[in-house]
Amino acid sequence: MMILALLTLLLIPNGSAVETNATGIVGQNVILPCGCSSGSSLVWQRGDTVVNGYPLERKYIDQAYIDRTELFLEKDKTDCSLMILNISSEDAGVYTCHALFHISGDIWSRNPLEVNLTVSEKEDGGQQTFSGDKADNTVSISVPILVVLILAVALVLLILLVKRRQRTNTDTDLPAQQPMIKSV
Repeated sequence: MMILALLTLLLIPNGSAVETNATGIVGQNVILPCGCSSGSSLVWQRGDTVVNGYPLERKYIDQAYIDRTELFLEKDKTDCSLMILNISSEDAGVYTCHALFHISGDIWSRNPLEVNLTVSEKEDGGQQTFSGDKADNTVSISVPILVVLILAVALVLLILLVKRRQRTNTDTDLPAQQPMIKSV
């Protein structure tokens, strides 16, 4: 009965869902990220289709996802991520992670997260990305490299300035030249 009450809670619209992206490759596994707090219940949906949940009986899960999904919540109570095994192009779409929090009695709250899964036919380097935007990955790699380069240039300039100062200090230590005396 409680499971049905939780599933009914999911039918109530909630416009405050956070959105993220994930990309997978046909035939491989993909992880749809979702964080949660300890003691959460969980339901993953694709539209009105129940993909998986915790604790949730198998009879509530859509047949297309039976034995094709794994929940991390069963091992780590703060990770509500879902792994879909052996994905196909039909798996592409928007999935919603509903982390359900028991407040008191029959009162529950939910924190939805929408994950837009894009499935590609062939491998583009083998990396799974959660951002879905290659420009984000380029920026995240380029910034540390740029910082290292700026620090290296600053270090070289500092070394050159120190050497120049040492050279000018040693030049001033030489005795001053005597003015030429003109003989009459």
